[in-house]
Amino acid sequence: MNSFYKQAKFLVWLESFILLLIGFSIAITIIENGQEQPLFYLLFIVYVPVAQFAFTPFFKLVGVYQYYSPMLLGYMANDKKIDLHSGTSFDYFFLFQKVSKGTEWRNRVLVWQIEGLLQLIDQIENNCIPASVNIIGTSYFFSERQLSNLGFQTEKATLFYRFNLFINFIDLFWMYSLAKGKLAIPAVWCAKKARISGDTLVAQKTKFEGLYQKLKVKQAIM
Repeated sequence: MNSFYKQAKFLVWLESFILLLIGFSIAITIIENGQEQPLFYLLFIVYVPVAQFAFTPFFKLVGVYQYYSPMLLGYMANDKKIDLHSGTSFDYFFLFQKVSKGTEWRNRVLVWQIEGLLQLIDQIENNCIPASVNIIGTSYFFSERQLSNLGFQTEKATLFYRFNLFINFIDLFWMYSLAKGKLAIPAVWCAKKARISGDTLVAQKTKFEGLYQKLKVKQAIM
């Protein structure tokens, strides 16, 4: 678990609310200055990763983000659809301070993502989530072939998904570079959306468990 949430609940809520206020105040400042000097609106390119960091803990507390593992969350998840995303920069900051970039970093992310999918499977098996739920997401860590082998169907990302990836490009760039162990540009223009139903995900449980154990062994060796 992210160590931030191990604090007393009062402190977690207080600090989350302060970060939320900071995030909003920066946005208001940009908007106010942009009315007189439109070039200020360009700062929103930099503001997006700042907002992502600042809003994460509050969004988790109020349920906008539903975490299935420290690095896998569902955005506005409900019984019909779960939109999966990797952890945010806020999660990276608390979880990866002592993790070496490159292979170790990438392996740690993969372990937590598989762990999150296994948690989803467990919730479906225990009828906490309907088996008919539609699970979607975009991944840079699995190839299209791997996704297909794990039961996912891939398709061209919609315009909304592509736009969302581009506005989050700064975060995606540094996260991807650390996972690769060198400066690397994620191919957001070639983004593919992966989709799987809840019952199909459950049917792939053995494969996910096998992959999880292999990754855990690699992690222990490092």
